[in-house]
Parts: sequence; C-alpha cells; structure tokens
Amino acid sequence: MGVIRSGILSRVSGKVAGVVGGSWKDKAYLREYVIPANPNTVPQQIQRLKMAQVVAFAVNLVGQVFNVYTDKFERGMSGFNRFVKDNIALMGAPITFASVIVTRGKLWGVVAQTAELSAGVVDIAWDAAIIGNNGAATDHVYAALYSEVTDLWFYPAAEVHRSTSGITINCAGETSAPDLKLYIWAAQYSPTSTSLLQMISNSSFKQVTV
Repeated sequence: MGVIRSGILSRVSGKVAGVVGGSWKDKAYLREYVIPANPNTVPQQIQRLKMAQVVAFAVNLVGQVFNVYTDKFERGMSGFNRFVKDNIALMGAPITFASVIVTRGKLWGVVAQTAELSAGVVDIAWDAAIIGNNGAATDHVYAALYSEVTDLWFYPAAEVHRSTSGITINCAGETSAPDLKLYIWAAQYSPTSTSLLQMISNSSFKQVTV
C-alpha cells in the first residue's frame, strides 16, 4: 500500500493505484507501475555482464577515489554512479582499459611519461613543466593502479605536488607489468585551505612496463 505523506502534492511512497512513488538522492518521483519483462535475450545477457564488470571494477574505488575526489562535483548522482554511466560501454571481453575515465574534471591533467614496475613498486614520472592554462606547480597528484590478474587496486601512500614530477605505488606481489593499468590525475585545492578541493582533472591512462 502506498503512503501520501501530507497532501496530494507531497512525497508519495509505495504503490498508489497505477503509479509507484519514491525518492532517489532526495528527489521525489512518480512512475507508472509496470511488471518488468525478463526474456533474457542475448543482448540483455551481454548488458548484465557489462554491468557486473563495471560494478566490480568500480567498487574498490569508492573510498580512495570517488568519496575524496569526485562525489562533490556530481549533481544528482554519486561519483560511483557517474563512473558506471561513463564506462559501462567499455566493459566486455576484453575491457577497454585505455579509455576508462576514473575522474572527470576541468583542471589540466597529468600525463605519465613512464610507469615502470621493479621489485613490487611502480615508479611513475611526468613532466612538471606542463601545467596548461589552469594548472599550477602546487597542484596535487594522485593515482590508482589496477591489476587485471589479481583484480586488486593499489594506491600511493599520499598525494604529491605536481612539481615533484613523480610518485610511487607499492604493489607487492605483482610481477607482471602488462597486467597493471595506471590511472593518474591532478587535484587543485584552495590557496587558503589545503583540505578544500576546488577542481580535479580527467584521469589519464598509462600501461605499466618494466
């Protein structure tokens, strides 16, 4: 049974006659009540597989990436949901890793020139002089490293300034560079507060080598 909270123009919860009411991200909605069909066609199976892949790929980015860098810049959805929307088409066999966007923003990004694996550590380097029209040497840089084989994510110990030209990620136990996919981005904070994030960049991709 549906519930009308306070008057016909208020929020509706549950099924009322032929409509269903609810809320998502603090937004009330009404939709027609429809019993969904489930013919389990081949295209549906492929889409469900892609959805399962993109969710599994993204779930470990929530705390380290989405909550810190992307959630505050989204309107009406979480950073996680934005990632799923932007990248589900890239899932499949194989996943198009080079086109995946982990963060999305207007700040001038960071492009890794090298990302080399040695003794369980990936050393990443970029040209600190390339800051574009809105970047700065004081911008922070962070990254995420994904192992295609172990399905694990690895992160740097902390952000570094763009001016340092490099960052490292400990990925002990990983021995195959071709299986490691790097995503790197920049973050700009308020000049008066090192914790007030103002802008982020699109992530860029780099295949790890030895």
